[in-house]
Amino acid sequence: MSTWKTPGATLVISLSLAGVAAPATGLAQTADPPPEAAPAEPAPASVPQAVVEPSPAPPPPPVEEKKPDDKPLVRVYGIVKPTIVVGNGLESFGSPNYVAPTAAVNPLFLADPDAVGLSFQAQQTRVGVAVGEGSPVKAQIEVDFVDFAKSSPAQATSIRVRQAFMDWTPADGHKLTLGQLWDMFSPLNTHTYNLVGALFQSGNSGFMRHQLMYVASLGSVEVGAALGLVGQNVTAILNNVEYSRTPTVALRAGYRAEKTAWVGASLIGTRLTFDANLPTEEGRMAYGGNLFAEVTSGALNVRAEAYGGQNLANLGLLTLAQGYRTNDVAEVGGWVSGKLSLDKHAVHLVAGAAVVTSVDDMLLGYTPGAPATGEAPATAPVRAGGNGPGIERNVTLRAGYAYAPLKGLSIVLEPSLMLTRHKLDPAAQQDADRVGWGVEAGGLYQF
Repeated sequence: MSTWKTPGATLVISLSLAGVAAPATGLAQTADPPPEAAPAEPAPASVPQAVVEPSPAPPPPPVEEKKPDDKPLVRVYGIVKPTIVVGNGLESFGSPNYVAPTAAVNPLFLADPDAVGLSFQAQQTRVGVAVGEGSPVKAQIEVDFVDFAKSSPAQATSIRVRQAFMDWTPADGHKLTLGQLWDMFSPLNTHTYNLVGALFQSGNSGFMRHQLMYVASLGSVEVGAALGLVGQNVTAILNNVEYSRTPTVALRAGYRAEKTAWVGASLIGTRLTFDANLPTEEGRMAYGGNLFAEVTSGALNVRAEAYGGQNLANLGLLTLAQGYRTNDVAEVGGWVSGKLSLDKHAVHLVAGAAVVTSVDDMLLGYTPGAPATGEAPATAPVRAGGNGPGIERNVTLRAGYAYAPLKGLSIVLEPSLMLTRHKLDPAAQQDADRVGWGVEAGGLYQF
């Protein structure tokens, strides 16, 4: 025990040793005595060392979720389309076959235009590559396997360039495009499994064009302008296409209501040159106007277009009216297409029509044959592609059904009916009005 004294107080501290309290002295305590201590437990023979556990590994960094607008640098896509076609006399852009039916056949080019035929086709298969989607610069190329001059080619199917273009977005809402892609004049397409035939020559006036295009999105309003190649020249020599020297000019304006509606109008025009660089050179105007609309309500999507103009087939559009050096040819047309999608099932109905309004001014789509004489045998008629389709009017009705058991895969069935009137030579011993029908069935795999 130790005792310290300070002026006016005495401090007494008791120390316990081995758990036994030291007895107090006779001096007064400044605090109540502590309670009796419990007996001490015997000390262990040895004190174990504390176990040091290793620190846990730091957790891996969180995986950043992919945003919906993130897109791969390179995307490969395509459609594999093995198809079985049954029908009577049909033609695909003037060729009497089932490659991509667009009209009932000209009866002069089949011995029996009502005979039924069967073909297996894979010609509408296509594949494409897109680079830089989601970035300021994008490039895309797409090819398909179509040749209208080959009826059922199997391993001899040819490759065709559909699209090859690049986009540059210098600022939000502004886009410049250069290359071959869908024409600005006719922006919509029908619901159909006849991907290449569609309703061309039956009211759908669009196709691919090599063009320089500018499109600006100003809120819900979209406006655009384009300069394009007049047509295509598949020969090795410059001709009226290049010597027209005036590009097509297209203008388009539309209104978008988010994803539920898109409506608008477009114009296209240029000056055509015939017999370029010859004493008989002649220039004529080709022009047209188009109204379009697409509306979506729940599972139903409806699209439609209506157009009118003159000499539009001279511009590479898949229409009926082809003018020539001394005459303009006018036409009107349109189509409507609706599709209802329900889970794994989808159905669509399509109707379209195109009518030449100046039939007397149009040319035959062929060169008539010559009858046999005493000195020469008869000659068959020959298709004259430069004269245009040679069709006065064309109506197509189509229905389709698809069952999609797996993502990307559809089992499809699509019957078609085509009512076509060809312009024939008065000496032809055939009915100019033809009825063609076809049924397409098969698979469609999109990736």
